[in-house]
Amino acid sequence: MAKSLLNIVCCWLLLIGPAILFAQETPTVKATVDKNQILIGEPVRLSMDIRSPLVAGNQLPGFDSLPHFELIEKGSLDSVISAAGASYHMEWKITSFDSGTRVIPSFPVVIGKQIYKTDSLLIEVSYGKVDTSQDYHDIKSIIDVENPDVKYIPWILTALTLVALFLFVWFIRKPFVREAVDVKNPDYPAVSPIEDALASLDQLRNMLRNDPSSVKKYYSGLHDVLRIFLRQHLGLVTMEKTSEELIHSLSELRIDREVFSKLTAALRMGDFVKFAKYIPGPYENENNLEAIRSAIIIINETEK
Repeated sequence: MAKSLLNIVCCWLLLIGPAILFAQETPTVKATVDKNQILIGEPVRLSMDIRSPLVAGNQLPGFDSLPHFELIEKGSLDSVISAAGASYHMEWKITSFDSGTRVIPSFPVVIGKQIYKTDSLLIEVSYGKVDTSQDYHDIKSIIDVENPDVKYIPWILTALTLVALFLFVWFIRKPFVREAVDVKNPDYPAVSPIEDALASLDQLRNMLRNDPSSVKKYYSGLHDVLRIFLRQHLGLVTMEKTSEELIHSLSELRIDREVFSKLTAALRMGDFVKFAKYIPGPYENENNLEAIRSAIIIINETEK
């Protein structure tokens, strides 16, 4: 009886043993994102889970950049080693400033001598969310509404005209005195547009270090430094332009493609901070300042 029982156990081990070994020897690699639809500049968490029967000889994926995406936080790695093998969990935080359907490519993972690839991932990047479930309505014609205050407009215009005429006559009759400025006097240093712009950027950096909460003022200052430099150096009218209009004007200058891409991201980041109340990290703040600085230096050298 005992011998028969032993034979049954041996046969059972011979049958299920290879299946267990095969199950243990099957690696798995999987990449996921926490969001498939984002607004421009919104962070996305990219995760990767890898299970391997081997502890040594594995080559995990990594990257410094992705097409159409910006790396916000570098990858973190958690690993669990056991008798069954190794498990790895990796995470990155990324974002995109290019609207449209963007693809995160597949990543190769080497386990032993075999190469496995993750699935590619799609992310829809847009300026705003549109509720397609709502009905669309036709544009109605403009309805004229009578404004009772219109009758006062001629009197207001007459008064403003008289005041303007009085000021014009007063300024003409007043002798104009120009203060003599001695260019050799150190009290009146001659500062070029590039020197003024770079000094202003250094002041903004120091301001943010002393007061990290002034992020909105920091990005507004970055925009103003670039606009003032373009007006002084090239005579461009930029102060009234939106960021997108300014980007369109800058695209006509001779700026390196990579420098222009970083400059565009820095300008759009200022809009996100101002309108979307996005709070960038210290690494992003410094990179955006350097993007503005590099663009100003290149424009100063190439556009004269």
